[in-house]
Amino acid sequence: LGTRFNESGGHENLDSAIPIYREALHLLPASYPGRYAFLDNIVDALSTRFKQSGRQEDLEEAISWHREALELRPAPHPLRSSSLNKLVNALLTRFERFGRQEGLEEAISLHREALQLRPAPHPDRCTSLNNIAVALSTRFQQSGRDEDLEEAISMFREALELFPAPHPDRSTSLNNIASALKTRFGQSGRQEDLEAAISLHREALELLPAPHPGRSTSIDNVASALKTRFEQSGRQEDLEEAISLHREALELRPALHPDRSTSLNNIASALKTRFKQSGRHEDLEEAISLHREALELFPALHPLRSSSLNNLANALLTRFEQSGRQEDLEEAISLHREALELFPAPHHLRSSSLNNLAKALLTRFEQSGRHEDLEEAISMFREALELRPASHPDRSVSLKNMASALNKRFEQSGRQEDLEEAISLHREALELLPALHPLRSSFLNNMANALKTRFRQSGRQEDLGEMISLHREALELQPAPRPDRSTSLNNLANALSTRFEQSGRHEDMEEAISLHREALELRPALHPDRSTSLDGIANALWTRFEQSGRQEDLEEAISLHREALELVPARHPLRCSLLNNLAKALSTRFEQSGRHEDLEEEISLNREALELRPAPHPLRSSSLNNLATALSTRFEQSGRHEGLEEAISLHREALELVPAPHHLRSSFLNNIATALSTRFEQSGRQEDLEEAILFLQDALGLTTSASQRFRVARAWASHADSSHDSALDAYQAAIELLPRLAMLSLDLSSRQQALTSGTDGLACAAAACAIESGQFERAVELLEEGRAVFWSQALQLRTPMTDLRKVAPELEETLRDISLALEQASLRDREVVRLRRLNDKWLATLEEVRQLKGFEDFLRPRRISTLLGAAVEGPVVILNASEAGCAALILTSLNGVQHVPLALTFADVTILVDLMRFATASGHRDLTRFASIWVHVDGLLQQNLPSTTLQLMRQSLSRDMTRVRTNHEYNNFQMVLAVLWQSVVRPVFHSLGLKKFDTPPNLWWCPTGPFTFLPIHAAGIYNAGEPQCVSDYVVSSYTPTITTLLSDVPISNPFKMMVVIEPNTPGQSGLQYTVDELQRIESHVPEKDLVKFQSANVEEVLSHLPITSIAHFACHGQQHPENPLESALMLYDGPLKVSQIMQQPTPNAQLAFLGACQTAMGDKALPDEVIHLASTLLFAGFRGVIATMWSISDEDGPKVADAFYEYLYRNKPSAVAGTFQPNTKEAAQALHVAVDKLRSEGASFKRWVPFIHMGR
Repeated sequence: LGTRFNESGGHENLDSAIPIYREALHLLPASYPGRYAFLDNIVDALSTRFKQSGRQEDLEEAISWHREALELRPAPHPLRSSSLNKLVNALLTRFERFGRQEGLEEAISLHREALQLRPAPHPDRCTSLNNIAVALSTRFQQSGRDEDLEEAISMFREALELFPAPHPDRSTSLNNIASALKTRFGQSGRQEDLEAAISLHREALELLPAPHPGRSTSIDNVASALKTRFEQSGRQEDLEEAISLHREALELRPALHPDRSTSLNNIASALKTRFKQSGRHEDLEEAISLHREALELFPALHPLRSSSLNNLANALLTRFEQSGRQEDLEEAISLHREALELFPAPHHLRSSSLNNLAKALLTRFEQSGRHEDLEEAISMFREALELRPASHPDRSVSLKNMASALNKRFEQSGRQEDLEEAISLHREALELLPALHPLRSSFLNNMANALKTRFRQSGRQEDLGEMISLHREALELQPAPRPDRSTSLNNLANALSTRFEQSGRHEDMEEAISLHREALELRPALHPDRSTSLDGIANALWTRFEQSGRQEDLEEAISLHREALELVPARHPLRCSLLNNLAKALSTRFEQSGRHEDLEEEISLNREALELRPAPHPLRSSSLNNLATALSTRFEQSGRHEGLEEAISLHREALELVPAPHHLRSSFLNNIATALSTRFEQSGRQEDLEEAILFLQDALGLTTSASQRFRVARAWASHADSSHDSALDAYQAAIELLPRLAMLSLDLSSRQQALTSGTDGLACAAAACAIESGQFERAVELLEEGRAVFWSQALQLRTPMTDLRKVAPELEETLRDISLALEQASLRDREVVRLRRLNDKWLATLEEVRQLKGFEDFLRPRRISTLLGAAVEGPVVILNASEAGCAALILTSLNGVQHVPLALTFADVTILVDLMRFATASGHRDLTRFASIWVHVDGLLQQNLPSTTLQLMRQSLSRDMTRVRTNHEYNNFQMVLAVLWQSVVRPVFHSLGLKKFDTPPNLWWCPTGPFTFLPIHAAGIYNAGEPQCVSDYVVSSYTPTITTLLSDVPISNPFKMMVVIEPNTPGQSGLQYTVDELQRIESHVPEKDLVKFQSANVEEVLSHLPITSIAHFACHGQQHPENPLESALMLYDGPLKVSQIMQQPTPNAQLAFLGACQTAMGDKALPDEVIHLASTLLFAGFRGVIATMWSISDEDGPKVADAFYEYLYRNKPSAVAGTFQPNTKEAAQALHVAVDKLRSEGASFKRWVPFIHMGR
C-alpha cells in the first residue's frame, strides 16, 4: 500500500497502510530484534501523511514512535546517534509548524548528545555538527541571540575542517557556512561576512563541475548571495551575474528534472528584482511566464503546487500595480483561492495561504473600494491568527497583518475601535519579539506607524512621543553598517518631521534633515534606494522652507528631486512619485516667485506621470487630478480657457475611475466642483454651478471623516454663497459638523487645535448669507450654533437636567455621570480610548433621551424662541463681521430680532483693530505703518461723520499729529472710537430709540470676528463741540454668546470673597499698588467675608475657588497666543492656568474681578471661540467678570476697585454684626461708575477704556 501511494499519490492507500503498521507493531513483542524496522515504517508513513494533510496528531504519533525507537538503542549503541537525529528532526518540524519552543530546546539538547556520541574522528561527526548548527540557527531566528549564530558558524567551520578538498561533501559544508555568514551579514551589516559567503559559495561551485547533480543548487547559492550584495550596494554586475547563473542552473534542470520548478522560480525572482530596479517590463513578463511554467510542473495534488500558485499570484499582483490590468488582480486572487483550497484546516500551511489571499483582497479593496473585500480580508487574517496560537513562531506576523488590515478599515470608516485594536495587536506582536530578534526593528516601525495614524486622528502628543521613541529604538537595532540602517534613519527623520509640523520645534526639523543626510551617505551613487533617500531629504527641505521661507532650502529640494529623477529610468516603478514630488516643489516655487517656467515644467512633469499610468492603472486617477489642478492654476494666472476646459475634462476622467464608495471619490468631486465653479464665475453658465453643487452634495454623503465632510461643506457654502439657493443649507451642514471636528473625545488642547483648521469666520459668513436672504432669526441661530463651539460643548456637560429627572431619572443619572467623567477626562486624561468610549456613550444616551416625548430637542442648539430670553433685562446687540459685509442684529424681548446694516466692510473693521493694537502697544512702533492706517481711517471718518463734526475732529487731530511720536495713542483712540460711534453704535441706538439718561439702561454687546478686539463700549466722539459716547446712553456689558446670558443665577451660601494680590511675582515687574488695592477692598468688605492671599501659591487658590462668591485677582496676566488654554494669572509660585481653573467646580461663583493684564484678550486665530481668562471664568460658573482688554496702569487698579466696591457695598448696614450680600447683578453699573470716576480725573483713553464687564 505504501508503494502504491508513492506511485499514485492516492491518500486512501496511505490511510489504509497506517492502521496495518500499527497492528503489526502491537503483534510484535518489545524485545523483537526487528521491531526497529517496523517503527521506521510507521514513522515514515505518518510523516508522509502529516506533510500532505498537516494533521498534528500524525506528527505527535510519529514523535512518540521515534522516542520508542531511541529507547531501543541505549548508549553506547552504535546507531543511537542516528535515532537521536531522527527524533530531533521530528521535534524541529513540530517547532517550525506549531511553535512548541520546548521542542526546539529538546532538539538542540539531543543534537548535543548525538555529537558527544560521535567524537573525532567519527565518520558521522560532521553530520552532527551540521545538525546542531542548523538547530542553533533556527533558535537564533526566533530569539535573536547572537551567541547561537556564532556557535552555529563555529560548528559549521569545524564540520568544514573535517572535509578537506577533494572530499565529496566539502561543497555542502562550504554552502552551510556561507549561508550562516550571509545570515550574520543581514544582522550586523559586516561586509566581510557577505564577501566571505560569496567566496565560499564560489569555492563550493568549483568543486561541483558539470555534470555533477549538485551543481545547479550550488549555482543558485552563488546567485542568491550576489543578489543580496546587489540589494546592499547596487552593483548592477552582481544582479546581471545572478540572473546569468540562475539561467545556467535552469539549463542543468531539463523538463523532467525534479528541481526544475525551483530554478524557474529563482530566475523569475531575480528578474522581478531587476524589474523593480530598472522598470524593464520584459523582465516582469518573463518572470510571469517562468512562474506559469513552474506551476504546470505541479499537478493538482502535488504538495508544492500551492507555493507555485502563490509565486505566480504575487508576480501578477506586481504587474497589476504597474499597469492596473484588472484581469491580473482577479487572476491573482483566483490563484490564491486555489492555493488555500489545497490547505484545509488544520493544515500547517493554511495560515500562510490565508494571509496571501487576504493581502490580495486588500489590494483589490484599495483599487475598487469594495468593502466586502476588506471585510473578507480581515476575516481571513483573523482565521490565520487563530491558527497561530501564542507559542507559534509566526504569530507575530499574523498579529501584524491583522493590525494593518484593521488600520486600513479605520482609515475608511473612522471606527475608533479598529484603530485601538490595531495598536493593541501591534503591541502584542512586539512583545513576542525579544530585544535582539531580527524582526524587532521592522515591528517597532509598524507600531510607530499605527501610533502616527492615531496621532493624526486625535492629536495625542504622547502618541507622537512614543512613535519617535519606537523609531529611535529601531534605529539602535540597526547600527552601522547594517544594510537596513538607512531605512530606520529615514523612518525616524519622517517622525521628527511630523512633530515639527505640529509643534514647530526647529530642532526636530534640523535632526530630521541630518538623519536624511546620513541615510543618503549610506546609499552611494549605485545604491538601488539612493533615489528614495534623495526624495526624502528633498521633502524635508521643502517642509523647512514652508516654515522658514529659506529660499536655499527650496532650491536644494528642487535640485535633489531632479537628481533622484535622473536615477530612475523612464519606466521605473518609482518614477511617477518622483515626478509628482518635483512637480510639487516647482509649484511651490511658482507660488513664491511667479516664474511661469516653473508652472510650465510642473504641468509637463504631471503629463509625463500621467503617461506612465495608462488606463487602467490604479493610480491614474491621482495623476489626472494632479495635472488638472496644475492646469487650473495656469488658467487663474493666464486666463487660458483651454487649460480650464482640459482641467475639467481630466477631472471628469479621474472621477470615472473612482466609483463610489472609493475613498478618493469625495475629494475628486470637490476638485471638479471647484473647477466648474471657476468656469461659472468666468462664463456665468448656470449649469456649471448647478453641476458643481450636485457634485459637492454627493461628496458630502460619501465620507464619514468629519474633517473631510467639513471641507466639502465649506466648499459648497463658498461656491453657493450669493449664487445659489442652497447656500444656507451648505452653511448649516458645515456648522453642524463643528462639534464633530472638536469632539468631546478629544482633550482640550486637541479640540482647540481642531477649531483652527479653517473654521473661524464660518458662522459669520453663514449669518451674512441668512441676512442677505432676510432670515434674521436664522442668522442669530447660525451664529449661536457656529461660534464658541468649544464652550457650547463644555456647557452641555453642565446643563441642569431637572425636567429629565422627573421623567426618566435613570437616564438623567446616566447622563450626569457621563458628563462629569467626560469633563474631567477631557481636562486631565490623555487616554484616547477612555475619552472615545465616554463620548460614544454620551451621544448614544442623548439619542435615547431624544426619543422621549417632549425631549426631541434636548441639548440641541438653542432656537430663537429660547435665545430671545437673553434680552429680558436689556437689548443684546450682535455685531456680525464677514467678507460679505457687516451688520447688527438686535435682540429685544418685545420686537424679536431687528437688522441694522452697518457702513463698514470687513477690511475696515480689520484696519480699526490694527490701529487699536498700534495705540495700545508698548515699545517701538512702525510710524510708516501707522500713517497708512490713519489715511484709511480718515477716509472712513469723511464718509460717515457730519462735515462740522469732522472739521472739529480734524482740527484737534491736526494739532496732535505734530506730537504723534509722544501722544499717538490719543489720536488713534479718537479716530477708532469716532468711527465705531458713527458707523456702528449710532445706527444701533437710533434703531432702539435710545436717548441720553442719567441712569442709563443695560445693554449687552455680542461682537463677532474682528469686532471682538474693539472697545465698542467706549465708542464716541470726544473732541467735537457736543461730545457723544456710549456711556451717556447705556451701561455696557459683553457676552461671548447669547446662551451665556441664559444661565441661572447661582445661590451663594455662605458668601465669601477671595482676594489674591501679587505685589512681587518672581520674574515679573513689581505691582506695589496691589497692596493699596487690597486695603481699599478691606475698607468696603467686612473682614468675616474675606479670604485674602498675598504671594499665594496656585494650589491654595484653586482649593478656595469652589467656596468663593466673588474672586478678585490683582496680579499679572499672561496671554498664550499659540495655546490659549495655557493663558494664566501669574501667582507667586507659578501660573494659574486657564486649564487648571476649568477643572474646578464653582457652585457659589457670582463675580470675578480680574485686575490683571489682557484678561479679556482672545486668540487672534479664533476670535469667535473667545478663549481667554475672562470667558474661562464665565464657563467655570461665574455669572459676571470684570476684565481688561489690554495692560492697565498699576495705579488705576486700586482706584477702579475702590469705586467699584464702594458702589456694590453702598447699602451695606453699618453694624458689623449685620449680614450683607452685595447684588452682583449691579456689577456692570458699578464698573460704569468706577470708570466714569477715573475719566473725571483726566485719565487717558488707554487707561480707562480697557475695563469691561462680561456676563450678567
